[in-house]
Amino acid sequence: MKDQLRIMIVDDDRRIARTLTDILTVKGYEADVAHSGHEALEKVEKGHFDCILSDIKMPEINGVELYRAIKEIDADLPVVLMTAYSDDKLVNEGLKEGAIAVLTKPLDINALLSFFSALRKEQSNVLYRSAHGRGQPRRVSNHTGHP
Repeated sequence: MKDQLRIMIVDDDRRIARTLTDILTVKGYEADVAHSGHEALEKVEKGHFDCILSDIKMPEINGVELYRAIKEIDADLPVVLMTAYSDDKLVNEGLKEGAIAVLTKPLDINALLSFFSALRKEQSNVLYRSAHGRGQPRRVSNHTGHP
């Protein structure tokens, strides 16, 4: 059973992306980085991720546009958006589109780690139930466990 989540951090600020990647790696997660929406889409098309953590304000493709494009590729892939602008219209748009959450920067790292821990446990429970004949394997689409 896989218990290491693979998370992609998408942020055009390389320092933030590197810091988040380092923290997640130290805490036992497999973290990958994309510095643009285009790069993130290429990586989603080529590989498997358990969750995407994306900045909202980025050049070319913003986080909400990225979210929509990811849903075309993998409708069940959980996406968490982050922003330094809590009253921005993109925040409301992201939530309306179905993002799991919008986190404000600076991020509460403990809350973020708790979220990823809960996501890991839910995915482990889904795989356990599947392995024991209690349903088909599926990716959990939100932190409440409801598809």
